[in-house]
Amino acid sequence: MLKHCCPLITCRLTDPQGNPVNPYAPDSIIYTELGLPQHGNQCGYFPEPNNLQVAIEGYIAVYTEEKRISPPIPFCIIESLSLSVPKGSTLTFQLKSFRCWAVSDWCEDSSKMERIKLLISMKTDAFSRSAVTLSVPQVDSGFHVIDRICLQTNQISDSVRFRSECCLCYKSTVLNADISQYSTIADGVKRTYLNSDEMKEYGNKGILSPQEVSYYDVFVNAMLQPKANYVLKKGELTFTTQNIPSEGQTVMILFTTLKNMDGQNMDVTDWHYNASSDGEKKIYTDEDELTEYGDHGIPSPSEVSYFNLYINGVLQPKVNYQVRKGILQLNTINAPVEGALIILESLVIRDSEDQLFRMETYAYNAHSNGGNVYTDRNEIKMYGNQGISDPDESFYQNLFVNGVLQPGVNYIVQKGYLVLVTENSPTVGAPISLQFVSSCSAPSCGKPRMSDSALAQWNKEYAHIKEPCLPAQPIKQSPKSAK
Repeated sequence: MLKHCCPLITCRLTDPQGNPVNPYAPDSIIYTELGLPQHGNQCGYFPEPNNLQVAIEGYIAVYTEEKRISPPIPFCIIESLSLSVPKGSTLTFQLKSFRCWAVSDWCEDSSKMERIKLLISMKTDAFSRSAVTLSVPQVDSGFHVIDRICLQTNQISDSVRFRSECCLCYKSTVLNADISQYSTIADGVKRTYLNSDEMKEYGNKGILSPQEVSYYDVFVNAMLQPKANYVLKKGELTFTTQNIPSEGQTVMILFTTLKNMDGQNMDVTDWHYNASSDGEKKIYTDEDELTEYGDHGIPSPSEVSYFNLYINGVLQPKVNYQVRKGILQLNTINAPVEGALIILESLVIRDSEDQLFRMETYAYNAHSNGGNVYTDRNEIKMYGNQGISDPDESFYQNLFVNGVLQPGVNYIVQKGYLVLVTENSPTVGAPISLQFVSSCSAPSCGKPRMSDSALAQWNKEYAHIKEPCLPAQPIKQSPKSAK
């Protein structure tokens, strides 16, 4: 019997931001042919020669009742198709059915690590189409042929219906976050900055050792710096660029330390993809990377805990971009201005068993009204409508005002309110972005379990599937904020 403490759970298809989507709507599920060499590493897979391989990609999330309790979890299924594709023809795909199930075995012991099995099953029609010209008779009202006309149409060379299945694991555990920030003002002369240069009103921990923290970011005049631009060690930051920060520019280091429930630091890898805008295009690939700053390319979302995108130093709302392996697509109306620096930061967080933890980010965006108090009513709805979350429901928060990262002492966050405690208010119209980093959108991830009848149906339909079909994706539960 289902216990009263365990709400029912469901699994739904979502977009990259975690919003539920219609599986049959265009681009809800992405199909990519892997037959070409440049696509060979899609989802970490290399196709066999002379085989037609297809990658099927999308996002799913776990819900309890109507509340989403997990970040959007990417999936990627590789299928081999036997399909005739003559030269000059194109492949098209049409989803015929989509089902997603979620099931958990636990409920009684809240001290155990939480796991939910996620299973996807779908049917798709694949078509091989080619453009053809047909000559057809033109008739009058008496059905007499008076001429012949040419029509352009598509001819289906071949088609096949195939079934795709995938098994994932949602896993959550408790993490703690510790945030500290070093701030100073450049004098236009020094290349190296020390603990003694710190502005003590904004923090007094100095420059931490990279070995003591999970990861760190350096900002100069609000611009996130490529890691090739500096050398960081305990108590010392040295810029390696030809030009040093100009007099009066702010120099900030944001240190983030993530610990597991045993107090051990999590293993975090921080990759930066750097590119320069040409002022026109809105799609960037591995070939556009500025290799003098790194050559890791654009990783797949399934390999990353979460992304941050900075354009000209400004943190971008998630709705402004989409990431696929090797591709960064901007969803903005206008392309970035020519020369704008584009940095895609990829955070990969793993536990002692080398399993990936996924995190979720949401940014509250507003324009300065000339005051110091901002509420849900000030939110720019085109970028999101979740308002200002309870800080206790996220790991930590970062505030950017006019693109500049703010020290924690400069603001207070409460549910529905952001209060700036600076002496001067931001200039009217200046962008304000408050980023929340967490895992669950609900106040508690709960301890859900599938009903007996649903579990019986799940086992009957999917018992033949071996798990895991894909590597397990560990996910964590949100603790209290560090700020």
